[in-house]
Parts: sequence; structure tokens; C-alpha cells
Amino acid sequence: KISMGMDISPIDLINIQSFTSRIIALHEYRSKLSTYLGEKMNQCAPNLTALIGNQVGARLIAHAGSFDELSQIPRIYRPNSRSGESFIQALKTRGNTPKYGLLFHSTYIGRAKS
Repeated sequence: KISMGMDISPIDLINIQSFTSRIIALHEYRSKLSTYLGEKMNQCAPNLTALIGNQVGARLIAHAGSFDELSQIPRIYRPNSRSGESFIQALKTRGNTPKYGLLFHSTYIGRAKS
């Protein structure tokens, strides 16, 4: 076969193999971290985990500062000033709401029909 590219040199092959082994190690670390997060979230906040998932629940707890502080917030979504202003503007004009924030990362929100 004729290739459009050039042959891979031994040094390039070593670099490619090193890079792919790092990617594989990072993927394994991420899956272990995801499993750990799932176990911890099921222990400390099983209802929150069932409602919005492990990652989004952990982001909410981290954003609030602690689980106790999250439970004392009168509303579930604490927007920053920019997203809060655009959210209120969208409600006033009956336009589309902004597509960012902590809860938008939930799979339930992404699958919801508009």
C-alpha cells in the first residue's frame, strides 16, 4: 500500500507509546475515581445521588461548601451573577433560559424535552 504520510521513526514510536500509556493510566484513574465518588455519594447523600447523579451532586455540595450548607439553601440552584441576570432576563422576555450552571450538567436535564 502507498501511504500519504511518512514512516514512523523509532523515536516517534517511543513517544506515541509513552503518550498512549499515559492516556490509558489516566482513563483507569478516572474510572477508579468515579467509582470512589459513587460510593461516597451513596453513603453521605443517597437521595441527592438518586435525583441528579454522583458528579452533579458532588458539584453542588462543593459549590455550597458542605452538605449542611447545601441543605440550608432555600433554592437548589445558586447562580453566579452573570447566569442569574441572564436567567431572570430570559424569564422576563419569555425567551430560552441559559444552558449553563450546575444543574444543566445532569443527564435528566439534558434528556428533558423542551
